[in-house]
Amino acid sequence: MVALLMRESAPKITVLMPLFNGERFVREALESILGQTITDFELLIIDDGSSDASVRIVGDYDDSRIRLIRNHENLGVTATLNRGIDLARGEYIARMDCDDISLPNRLAEQAAYLEQHPDCAMVAVMVTMMDENGNEIGAWLDDRKTGTGESIRRFLPRANCIAHPGIMIRKSILSRYRYNERQRVAQDYDLWLRMAADGLVITKLEKPLLRYRVHTASITAQSNGGRPDQKNVRTKTWFLWQRIAERKLNGFCFKVFCATGRDFCYAVAKKSLKAVDLNLRSPDKSQRAQTPKLDSDLRIMQLNNRAPVRLLVAIGKAIGTILPVSNPSSLFFFFPFQHVGGAEKVHADVVSCFAEQKPWVFFTKRSRNNRFRQLFPPQAGLFNFWPLLKYGYPLSVGIMAGFVNRHQKPVVFGSNSLFYYLLLPYLKPEVVKIDLLHAFGGKTDQFSLPVVELLDHRVVINGKTRDDLQGQYAENQVNPQLIDRVVLIENRVSVPQEYPEKIASDVITVLFVGRGAPEKRVHLVGKAATLCREKKIPTRFVLVGDLGEALNACDHENCLVQGEITDPCRLAELYRQADILVITSEREGFPLVIMEAMAQGVVPVSTDVGGISLHVRHGDNGMLIENGQEEQIVAELVRFFKLLSDDRELLKKLSRNTFDYARATFDTETFCNAYRKLLVNN
Repeated sequence: MVALLMRESAPKITVLMPLFNGERFVREALESILGQTITDFELLIIDDGSSDASVRIVGDYDDSRIRLIRNHENLGVTATLNRGIDLARGEYIARMDCDDISLPNRLAEQAAYLEQHPDCAMVAVMVTMMDENGNEIGAWLDDRKTGTGESIRRFLPRANCIAHPGIMIRKSILSRYRYNERQRVAQDYDLWLRMAADGLVITKLEKPLLRYRVHTASITAQSNGGRPDQKNVRTKTWFLWQRIAERKLNGFCFKVFCATGRDFCYAVAKKSLKAVDLNLRSPDKSQRAQTPKLDSDLRIMQLNNRAPVRLLVAIGKAIGTILPVSNPSSLFFFFPFQHVGGAEKVHADVVSCFAEQKPWVFFTKRSRNNRFRQLFPPQAGLFNFWPLLKYGYPLSVGIMAGFVNRHQKPVVFGSNSLFYYLLLPYLKPEVVKIDLLHAFGGKTDQFSLPVVELLDHRVVINGKTRDDLQGQYAENQVNPQLIDRVVLIENRVSVPQEYPEKIASDVITVLFVGRGAPEKRVHLVGKAATLCREKKIPTRFVLVGDLGEALNACDHENCLVQGEITDPCRLAELYRQADILVITSEREGFPLVIMEAMAQGVVPVSTDVGGISLHVRHGDNGMLIENGQEEQIVAELVRFFKLLSDDRELLKKLSRNTFDYARATFDTETFCNAYRKLLVNN
């Protein structure tokens, strides 16, 4: 009878909260749990020997759902969690830390998901990061990009992507697996790896239902110790040893093994680069603090001519000369990515000019996706060997150099690729070497500087970049005659034969197309949208691209976010529907999106950066804003939007002028002829 009553009174959920010296934040954490919309839970708090007022604060709450257990001595978080598993009475165990805040509907939504999906072992939630004062500081990117069970399983071999205090798991599962007390840190990541290796379903609600606090006293900060990569390697290595001992190896374990090897190589390389950096800056310790640290890519370039690197390159070159394949075109392109982006679109356009030659294209870094792969001509050979090229350095540079050098009259062309510039010193003199610089100030101009004398030609897309290079050469005492090798070839875009008439509407459509990279400052577009709504300016904001967390949460309701669009027809239709293209970047070359917009009669309203003012003339075919304080930029955006909304005749005039300018300037045939002259004629 007693057992029956205990079963009947057992709660659905046990919220397990370890507590150790958490007096500063524990009250907020407690109230966030006690204020949940679901009430069928117990809050199991296990104090692990706190010496502050934490226990007293918990005792202030007169709530029957709270169970406070005290360890007789400090056991550590892992042993405390395992004790909590034994004491938990709920069917589900939800984790919670004493410094975080759960949103009111978190437990209800997780419990409902587990009820509806009996095959699911554990469900997590996304988190919003906050500082010790409770101020929102953004999102955890690995958390946000793994919102499904499939994406979590793909990502876990690389790193953790689940916030431990945001999970809810079936007690029957957690009782079987428990936390590994030999894993002093990252015991949660070890648990996820063991569950995933056994094929258990782990998923995540794509909602930020937990506010995760980041501060120096947190368990995560202390366990990382400034070296999260080393913690990752240790955790995965111990996991693999366990699986080997248990003879439970499978495909998932192999992926963890590969990722661990990659992480180990990365950690060793980073340590070596640090040593090289110190050596390059000054052998005198007293002077190092006064010498700026070198950028990581520039440090690799400096390392590239060291004796150990040259030895490994020589071995690679011997391998490259005997590879049983060849490139009949002798034309090699090296680009970092094949994902969606303005530079990537230009790279595909350049290769398309040589489709008949069937060139080979190598992608040298990990792409976010492969959606722009389809833009490259089908005749070209596309090779996404980025892990071998990146992590196989310097052997990979040697193999590629030996392979290229054995061809007759080879031509190499690269853009934005560190691998390409590492390759140049090991190519024979008769290889024609050309690069494309999209903009000055994007790092490529810096890490390419040590090998600029090896380039036969440098392509820039606007005259301002050429002027910037000339200044850089003078500042760094580079041979001034090398500026004569810089060639201006402006990008191309397809322009309709006739002006695309705009559909009359009471509301003007403002379009943003781009990535959520920091230099794009997408949050300024969101602020402008919110201000337009507050000032009752009839505008509609449409944002296209992978924005990530670039847009502030409070501005989302005033923007229509479309995500990435790779279908040219669909993107062209958005341009036709738009009245204004907005650019808020702090640096640019001359963005391809401006050319695409002008070709459809869309008026650019942009910060005056890079080479934009060479084509956009203020008040004639667009509006330019001084690249000053962010508040001033937003105010100017709103002012121009109101002006163009009130004066539709001015908007029509600017629209027509933008189209006429694009029709006269952005010619496809001129683009291809210039590149053919540079590459094929050479």
